[in-house]
Amino acid sequence: MDGMIRSEREEQFEEMCISVDAEETHEQEAIEFFESQFGEADFDAAQWLDIALYYSPAVARGIVDMVTPDDKARSNIAEVIGDNLDISYGEQECKQYAETIHFALANGVPVDLDVVLDGCQRAIDDLDTWAEDDVKEPLLRLREELLRMQGEQ
Repeated sequence: MDGMIRSEREEQFEEMCISVDAEETHEQEAIEFFESQFGEADFDAAQWLDIALYYSPAVARGIVDMVTPDDKARSNIAEVIGDNLDISYGEQECKQYAETIHFALANGVPVDLDVVLDGCQRAIDDLDTWAEDDVKEPLLRLREELLRMQGEQ
């Protein structure tokens, strides 16, 4: 997700979140797995929150209140989304990114909108070299939404 080496448990949590998003697993299973990690030596609640925010809004809703303000402040969700916009920019993904950012901001997770906007612009610039306008449309709408959110801050 962000280039860091992750533990086997983090990878297992990511797979659970993906399964929840695909409606193959109930979110409670992933939430309980998250809860069971408190106190483990290498558990990083901020990293796990980012995984949930990126892969499964349902899991993120279930765990966000368990994450301390200090851990929320260390979230890298802006970088995660910004870095993935060049490979994941379809209608559904862009809609989910906007919803994730709204959710994060509403729940005390800081999101550097400039970082996401930079990723969005890089993806648009890349698509300008080969893609039709309809392919760029979800990114353009996401950029407009990010600019709107930025104006509200």
